[in-house]
Amino acid sequence: MSTKVDAKPKPKPKPKPRGPAVKRPAKSVKWNNAVGGADEQYQLKKQAVIAEASRTFGRHGYKNVSLDEIAAALNVTKPALYYYFKNKQELIYECHELSMGLGDQVLKDAIASESTGYGRITTFIKNYISLLTDEMGAPAILHDFSAMTPADQTKITARRRKFDLELRKVFEDGIRDGSIAQCDAKLAVFWFMGAVGGISQWFHAEGRLRGDEVADIFIGLLAHGIRPVAVGKTDTRAKSADK
Repeated sequence: MSTKVDAKPKPKPKPKPRGPAVKRPAKSVKWNNAVGGADEQYQLKKQAVIAEASRTFGRHGYKNVSLDEIAAALNVTKPALYYYFKNKQELIYECHELSMGLGDQVLKDAIASESTGYGRITTFIKNYISLLTDEMGAPAILHDFSAMTPADQTKITARRRKFDLELRKVFEDGIRDGSIAQCDAKLAVFWFMGAVGGISQWFHAEGRLRGDEVADIFIGLLAHGIRPVAVGKTDTRAKSADK
């Protein structure tokens, strides 16, 4: 009499991992892998153009980059880009808009995640510099308004002024909660944001420092300045704000 042996059930194939939800323009957004409905595809492909343009402008300077080169980097035809942007000037404006959008989101997240003014400012600086250097290639175009139309210059200037006031308020909150020393909040914001804005003029992805390392150095200068700390003494206020 034969004994029936049940065959082992075949293991179920593991589901393929899904990519992260798109919350902001990133390097992983490609022209040919956009999914979803027509509106979502349009926005994803538009984001892909802006992100690639930002990085290309950052590497070569916007004056030396044509729409043909951006189209080639995305493996599409130049006419396809005109479906999303009328001309290079409009694309440059969108690069400024992308930078401002990233700044708005990073500051909002920092305010939500930290309880002190110092914690919010340093978290903002670290994350914003990392995004600016990684996702956009720190394009020097962000330091130059002349490539935009006067109307677009006015819009970006107004956005930057509003953003500056929001940062100043966070700084003033830090002075009130004791995590930031008494100082002129307006000049303090001008100082460190001037330094952050200047990154686009000298940073290179192939350089000695990564974006997050630059951010840490900037935070150290903001917290301690350039004077040496006396032996045996520590900045207790800064330490308490870090917690």
